[in-house]
Amino acid sequence: MGKTAYAQALRVVACALMVWQVWMMWYISSHEAVGVKWSCDLAGGCASDQLASMSPMLGIAFAVVLGLLCARYLHRAAPGAVIALSAVAAAAGWYDALAEGQVERNTVTSFHILLPLGDFSVSQWLTFLWSVAGVGCLAAWWGAAVSLRRTGGLRRLTRRYTTADAVIEGWRAVGRKYGEVTVVFDDAAGVRHEVPAVVERVALRRDVLALYDADRPDDPAHTRVVVPRRKVLRLS
Repeated sequence: MGKTAYAQALRVVACALMVWQVWMMWYISSHEAVGVKWSCDLAGGCASDQLASMSPMLGIAFAVVLGLLCARYLHRAAPGAVIALSAVAAAAGWYDALAEGQVERNTVTSFHILLPLGDFSVSQWLTFLWSVAGVGCLAAWWGAAVSLRRTGGLRRLTRRYTTADAVIEGWRAVGRKYGEVTVVFDDAAGVRHEVPAVVERVALRRDVLALYDADRPDDPAHTRVVVPRRKVLRLS
């Protein structure tokens, strides 16, 4: 196994382990919430030495690490996907607690996430968690759409298109975020091409690639400027 393949395998294993950690922490935080015993002082501070009392904070920490690890694969969809995973795991904990008879839907419990959020019934917590999961899914879909558009992900799936290192020349603003430029690149045969294109302003500050039709590299209709993802956490 090559060095790069080995690093990728390690990252995949790390992502899988972190998914499990995130799921377990949020699952425990709700499933064991009713059994947490809090010790409070006169100043109003409360603490507990039970794992369930610390699970939300650990869940947040593990979720951040998971987001960094899986950003290589999920790109901008990573934050929304991690939020949805955390919310669904907490909801699963409540449903299992209901099935085991630990709580009822009208049971009022305290659920701490960094700070006490208040006393609400299990039904209210489930409504809140599914709302958060819905928002996370929407954020993930939006992030995925943005990433696919910027990186040309869908076009890369077809054999017609290939990429080449490119340089952007000129800029004529077209609206607030876009502008007309000339993208300069060499195709696979070493022939240089200069093709007009419309790009986002962010492309001016990043290394870019030309995504073009190998049979028609000079065709503006089949040439796009894509912005490769940034490596947030590098294992290779």
